[in-house]
Amino acid sequence: MKKMKKKSKGFSLDFLATHYDKLTFTERSRIRRKQMALIGLKGGKSVLDVGCGTGSLSILARLAVGDAGRVCGIDIAPRMIRKAKEKAERSKLDIDFQTASITRLPFPEERFDVVISSLVFHHLPLPIKKDGLGEIYRVLKRSGRFFLADFSAPHVITAPLMFLFLIWLSSTRYQFLGKLPGLITEAGFKDVSRVKKGVFLDYFIIRKG
Repeated sequence: MKKMKKKSKGFSLDFLATHYDKLTFTERSRIRRKQMALIGLKGGKSVLDVGCGTGSLSILARLAVGDAGRVCGIDIAPRMIRKAKEKAERSKLDIDFQTASITRLPFPEERFDVVISSLVFHHLPLPIKKDGLGEIYRVLKRSGRFFLADFSAPHVITAPLMFLFLIWLSSTRYQFLGKLPGLITEAGFKDVSRVKKGVFLDYFIIRKG
């Protein structure tokens, strides 16, 4: 009997949870605060951080939306979620962190004003990218927006370095070929605007309707 091929869920960074904040950008870093400025959150908004890791953007989002707002964060890595909960508790912030996959978000339709995804999609195989975008579309309000920061067509300065180290990953190669905006449109989003092209990352504000 032919064995069924196990469906990939994307690459988990759970093994890095303990040292993740030392290796990447925390809520105190300039790049995270620049991302928050691009998102432009207002008080009272409901926000979902997809692939939240240790919760850096979730924490900043919670501070931005105030007591009238709500922030949830999901990640497939349980130890990342535990770390995020610890940080939120130390900061005395009420954030709903859950271990969940982008392909099955545990929320009802049109629940959030804003969905955030930073440096997540390049980890995901193409079928998971598609399913994840469909789920983000489902939970986002009609008037809502989706902030996406990730690798896209590389900047001319960094293209040789990016290709050398990352082009061999099929999940990243797809984005380097500039196909990510088209994939977002296929998921049903009507307005895909690149608001900034950084040296390494592209930043998009995407609207549902």
